[in-house]
Amino acid sequence: MAADAAGTAQIGGALMRLRRATGLPVAFGGLVEPGRQRMRISEFSGAAGLALRGLAVTSGNGLGGKAVALARPCAVTDYSLSRQISHEYDAAVAEEGLRSVLAIPVVVRRRVRGVLYGALRTAQPLGERTLTAAVQAARDVEQALVVQDEARELLAAAEARAAAAGSGRGG
Repeated sequence: MAADAAGTAQIGGALMRLRRATGLPVAFGGLVEPGRQRMRISEFSGAAGLALRGLAVTSGNGLGGKAVALARPCAVTDYSLSRQISHEYDAAVAEEGLRSVLAIPVVVRRRVRGVLYGALRTAQPLGERTLTAAVQAARDVEQALVVQDEARELLAAAEARAAAAGSGRGG
C-alpha cells in the first residue's frame, strides 16, 4: 500500500501547513478508503487526546462525511449544537474539546480522496482567510495525489510493455 502511505504523508504535511497558515490549534484528516464510502481519520496536528484516532467517518455523517458527500468545504461554528450536520461523532469531538470545525475535501478527478479538518476549542466563526488557507492546503494535497497517480500509471504501462516485449521473444 505504498500509494496509501504516500497519500497519508501528504495529508500529514498539509495539516502542519494548515495550522501554520491559519493559527488553528487543531488539524486532522485522513484518506477515503478505496472502494468505500467512508474515510478514516489517521493524521493529527495539535490534538490533545486519542478520541478521534482511527475514527471511521461515513459519507454523509457528521461534518467530514457531509464534506465527502457534497465534495465541497463545510464548516460549523459550534459542532455539538449545529443543525447543519448529523451527530454520530459528537462524543469523540466533545472529548477532544472541539467547537468550531471546518472540513475540506481533497478531490482528485471528481472523486473525494480525503478530508482535511481544522478546529478551534471555542465556538466562534471561522473567517474567510482561514477557509481560504484550508482550501489551499487541500489543493496542495490534490496536486500531489494527481502527480502520484500519473507516475503510478506510467510505471504500470512501462512494466506492461516490458512484459509484453519479453514474452514476444522465442525461448
